[in-house]
Amino acid sequence: MVHPMHLVQGSDFAINVESPEIVLHGSIEESAGVILRGSVVLNCTETTKIRSISLKFQGKAKVHWSEGSHQHHYKEEKVIIEHDWHFLQPTRKSYHLSEGHYKWDFELPLPGDLPETVDHQMGSVYYTLKAVAERPTFSLNYTDKKKLTVTRVLLPSSLELTQSVAISNVWTDKLSYDISLPGKVFSTGATIPITFEFVPIAEDLKVRSITCSLKEYTTLSSEDHKRTEGKVLRTIKDNLSVSLDGLWTKTENLVLDHGSPHILTDSHSELIRIKHKLKFTVALVNADGHISELRAAVAIILAPISPDEDINWLPAYEDAWKSAPYDPSTLEEMVDRGQLPPSVAYTLPNAAASQAHTSIASEDSEELGDLPSLPWQGIDLSRVPSYTTAIHSRRLYSFSGSLPTYDSVSVPGSRS
Repeated sequence: MVHPMHLVQGSDFAINVESPEIVLHGSIEESAGVILRGSVVLNCTETTKIRSISLKFQGKAKVHWSEGSHQHHYKEEKVIIEHDWHFLQPTRKSYHLSEGHYKWDFELPLPGDLPETVDHQMGSVYYTLKAVAERPTFSLNYTDKKKLTVTRVLLPSSLELTQSVAISNVWTDKLSYDISLPGKVFSTGATIPITFEFVPIAEDLKVRSITCSLKEYTTLSSEDHKRTEGKVLRTIKDNLSVSLDGLWTKTENLVLDHGSPHILTDSHSELIRIKHKLKFTVALVNADGHISELRAAVAIILAPISPDEDINWLPAYEDAWKSAPYDPSTLEEMVDRGQLPPSVAYTLPNAAASQAHTSIASEDSEELGDLPSLPWQGIDLSRVPSYTTAIHSRRLYSFSGSLPTYDSVSVPGSRS
């Protein structure tokens, strides 16, 4: 049984990740996925007995709701993704970890079709990392848990980012109207400008008011049953009482609260789907005093990140090596020779962790066999690499903050 314990005398056990925000670029069909990277660290201030150390990554989707006069309950839960690491394999005997700092790095390719994180009152999509250091009988296990958030941003080339939205029509032979938006994708915290253009066809027509509403639609699925509910997130109403005489234009601004828990972004998963629509109601006063309403609606996309942010840009060429796979011994040698900055050393597995893998004695002083290490997957370049090649290869030239010359890379043994 695992006993949660955040502060344990004599040790500090934690999960570190490069970022708790996992950003997928592109739609489900376009995204190439992303690499989840991090480490599990254990600081021992004294000799500590450990039975095993493991890490579990899991993504789940679940829904639950009741409906009908008899309050029929619907509930479903599905595992989206799951992966386990065993840094110290379980054994009957205990590992003896001497005083020191232990670190186990991990990485996992995540597919591009992962659903986004959702936190709804009737369902959720969530991702967690949980590390457990199992200790001998009568000793409390060490545990740490970290929540991860999956978000999705559109590629700069996505059609949705370049589209403007416009509705044009003639209403009951009395009014020609155009309703337009500058785009289709907006982030939470944005201001949505909505422009109305009216040209009267009938005489003595007045605009009494304009109402704009943002509505969220959530569809929940459980086996063969579905439920869709809608709720209004924001509404603005402008009382005008304006007589129409020729072209008349008015822009209304709908402001979305940044980071509001009541506003969810668009999401698509097997159990939960979230979409948004802007709805417009224009109250018109006819010549006889009768009030009529013009109604229209348009679908928009709410994204967690503004399309204008630079998050979609690729890293600089000289920074590509930071995301490339590496061989620890090779990188250590390159740091020692000055070919890489010393700051890179923090990513290397420390000696204490390596020793914990290969030569930790059990209570009966039994020796453990060596565990296989990750193979070095770099490729030596014989010519100036492309960007794609660069991010999959080692950096063999001196780290000077600038690119190598063509000759120094393409001609073996040449000097600049």
